[in-house]
Amino acid sequence: MPKALPPLALLLALLPALFSLAQPQAKYRAYVSNEYGASITVIDVATDQVIGTIQVAGRPGEVRPRGMAVSPDGRTVYVALSDFQPRLETPDDKIVAIDVASNKVVAEYRIGTNPERVAVSPDGGQLWASNENAAKGTGFDLKTKQVLGSFPTGVEPEGVAVSPDGRFVYVTGETSHTVTVIDAKGLKLVKHFLVGNRPRHVVFSPDSSRAYVSAEIGGTVSVVDTKTHQVVQTVALGLDSRLVELALSPDGKRLFAAGGGTSTIYVIDTATNKLIKTVKERMGRRPWGVTVSPDGKKIYTADGLSDSVTVIDAASLSVVKKVAAGRGPHSVVIGVVQ
Repeated sequence: MPKALPPLALLLALLPALFSLAQPQAKYRAYVSNEYGASITVIDVATDQVIGTIQVAGRPGEVRPRGMAVSPDGRTVYVALSDFQPRLETPDDKIVAIDVASNKVVAEYRIGTNPERVAVSPDGGQLWASNENAAKGTGFDLKTKQVLGSFPTGVEPEGVAVSPDGRFVYVTGETSHTVTVIDAKGLKLVKHFLVGNRPRHVVFSPDSSRAYVSAEIGGTVSVVDTKTHQVVQTVALGLDSRLVELALSPDGKRLFAAGGGTSTIYVIDTATNKLIKTVKERMGRRPWGVTVSPDGKKIYTADGLSDSVTVIDAASLSVVKKVAAGRGPHSVVIGVVQ
């Protein structure tokens, strides 16, 4: 019969397991594109600590990662890369895919010149990019690795999103103050319509019935009926707000708008389309990117002028932490660790 361990020896033997159980389990990782650092900062969402940096290009200041998107299963992060010479298409104009489990770049895709932002279809089969200098939106089939089509948009397209039902792609045109609607299944242009001045970003409600479009110069969020592709309401947040990215809570009940001009997150009740809260105290400078964790518990912002990420508790709507990122954070998304 084996001899029983003394109490102290037993405790020491169990310490590693007890310590492991006491640690927060890393389920999500936040990815921050550093526009001027040519890198992606990786943050453990359980502890809100930086756990790594992924160099997506070896030439900081020459190649810039900007918009990002996450696959439906959360396992892959797509990053739009381009250089600072938008008039020419170069090998640096591409989308790279990062595997969340390994934090490594596992694929590259050519989706037109100067891609600024990227979106993924709900079935994970299509990528869509806004090609800023070419005034086009381009679709790409991830199975065949072929371009599906390139469609004319407004001037300087930036924001791009695919509706959760997979029917439509919306692309914002900054200089023309428009949104272009593309039929994602029929692969044809549907229409263009006007929104606020300098639209920067677009998100869809979970049921695809509404789209929300931020206007940087107009200081507004346009609420769009996706059946008619028309603006049905405008939420004014002030000309100084300089709105950029938008994010919805997982249940779609709250819309979070990043105000780069006021270093504020504006919280909108989507049932009434009314502003219900502003988060400003302890915020980083010029939040351009914003996202919500899949469990709805935390909000993250990419703060371009303070090289940081601000962490906001979604229940209290108060800042709980700031995390150092790379140079010039542009956007932030959250991947799922499997």
